[in-house]
Amino acid sequence: MATWPIPPRIRPSRPVVPGLTRIAAENRNAGGSDWHPKAGGLRPSQDGLGHIQGYASASSVTSGEQLSFHVSAAASVDFTIEVHRLGYYGGAGGRLMVRSPRLPGHPQPAPVVEAATGTVQCSWLPSWTLNVPRDWVSGLYLASFTSSDGRRSCTPFVVRDDRRDSEFLVVLPFTTYQAYNQFPMDGRLGRSLYYGYVPSAHDPSVRLPDLDGAVHSAIRIPGQTYCLHFPARARTVSFARPYARNGIPRQFVLDQSFIAWAEAKGLDLSYATSLDLHEGRADPGRHRTVMFSGHDEYWSSQMRDRADRAVRAGTHLAFFAANNIYWKARIGSGPGGFPTVTCYKHGPDPAPDGRTVQWRSLQPGGVAAEQGLLGTQFTGIPHKPAPLVVGNARHWFWAGTGLADYDRLSGLVRGEADGLMKGMARAAATDQTLLSGSPFRSLKTEDVPSMMHAQNTSVYRSPSGAWVFNAGTFGWTPALGGPAGMQNPSIRRATDNLIARLRA
Repeated sequence: MATWPIPPRIRPSRPVVPGLTRIAAENRNAGGSDWHPKAGGLRPSQDGLGHIQGYASASSVTSGEQLSFHVSAAASVDFTIEVHRLGYYGGAGGRLMVRSPRLPGHPQPAPVVEAATGTVQCSWLPSWTLNVPRDWVSGLYLASFTSSDGRRSCTPFVVRDDRRDSEFLVVLPFTTYQAYNQFPMDGRLGRSLYYGYVPSAHDPSVRLPDLDGAVHSAIRIPGQTYCLHFPARARTVSFARPYARNGIPRQFVLDQSFIAWAEAKGLDLSYATSLDLHEGRADPGRHRTVMFSGHDEYWSSQMRDRADRAVRAGTHLAFFAANNIYWKARIGSGPGGFPTVTCYKHGPDPAPDGRTVQWRSLQPGGVAAEQGLLGTQFTGIPHKPAPLVVGNARHWFWAGTGLADYDRLSGLVRGEADGLMKGMARAAATDQTLLSGSPFRSLKTEDVPSMMHAQNTSVYRSPSGAWVFNAGTFGWTPALGGPAGMQNPSIRRATDNLIARLRA
C-alpha cells in the first residue's frame, strides 16, 4: 500500500476574503471539468472485465483524518488517483485537489456473495492512503481511478467539518446510493436491494419465485436475464465494494445540481452523509437548517428520530427531491467495519429489533407514514415529465416569480413525485400550504396499472416555528443548478424566497 503523507497541491488556494463564507471563498479557486469520468476521452470502466475500479474506506471523513482507497486493476497497467471537490467553480463543476503518484496495478480478489442475504462484499487491500488536509473545505468529493490504458472509474465521499456550526447542513443520501448499487453488473454476481441475476437460460416471460415466496417476472437485457425487483435481490448491501461501472451512483446528478446552485450562491454550508445522521456525527441541532439535496429513500429509525427531534426543537428541514424516507432500513457493520444497509421490504425480517418495511406500513393506520415529517409522500413515478402546476401563488414562496394559480412549469414533475395522501399521518403543523397541484399519469408496473396522481410541493410550519419544505419531484434541483436547458428562473426565485425565510 502506498501512502502519501503530504498530498501535493495541484493549485494553490486563493486567499480568503473577509465577509465571504468559506464556500464562496473556495469557489473563487480555479476549477475544471477533468473530474468527469469521460474527461479527455477516457473510457468508463465496466464491471466484470478486469477494468480499474475502487472504493473508499469510509463514506465521510473530517479534515485531518485518513482515507484509504481499495483499487483493483489489471497487472499490466499502472494508475493514478485524483481527488476533486465538486462545487460551482465558475460553472466548471469541480476542482482538482490532489493527485497520487503512479501506482502499480494488480487484480484484487473477486467479490463474494453471502448466501443468506445476497450481500456482495469485496476484501480488497488498500492501494493508497490520503491524509485529508486540515484546510480542505467541507464538501462532496470524488476520487477518480485512472489507468494507463485509458479507463476510469470513481467513488464519492464527503469531507465533514466537525469543528464548526454552519448555517446549513447538506445531507447526502449515501444509504440510498448503496441500496441501488448493482455492483458487479456482470450478469452473475451483482446484487442491490432491488435486483439480482438468474441464469440466462430462463425465458424472459417466465415467472420466477423469490426468496420471500412471491412470484415476479424476469425481463431480459442483452446477453442475460435480469430479474425485476425481488427475485435474487440482496436483503443487505455493503459499502465494501465499488459503485457499479463508472462509479457514479444512481441519481447522483440531483445532488450535483443542488450543490452547483447552493455553492454558486455562496451559502454557509457544511456536508455530511445519511450514515453520519444515523451515527450522530451529524447533529441537526448545530445548524439553522438541514438540507436533503437528493433522493434519500432509505432511513433508519435513528435518522428519523434525529430529524423529528430537530423539527420539534426549531431546526428547519428542506427536502429538494422526492420519495424520501420511504423504506425503513437497518444500518449495521460488516467485515472490516464497513457499513451495511438492510431492508427486507415485503419479506419476513428475521431481526428481533423491528421490521424493515415501508414507513407508511410500519404501524396500523399509517401513523408512521413519511408525510408526518415531510408534509407529503411518494405517490408515483411519472410516465413522462409533466408540468408543475402552481398553487397558492400569493404565498410568500412564489413572491416575485410573476406566477399565477394554475400556471404550468413545463417538465418539472419527473423521475418520482410526492403528494398529500389521504388516510395517512399528517404533519404536526400550525399551517401547511400546497404550492403546486400537478396531475400526472404514473408509469405502469408489473403489479400497478398506470393511473392519475397529483404531485404537491409543500411547506409547513411546525409548532416549534421550524419550517419543513418538500419539493416533491426529481425535477427541482436540475431546475436550480442543472444544465442550462433545464434551469427554471421561477423555481430559482422561489427557492431564493425559501432560503430567505429559513434564514430570517
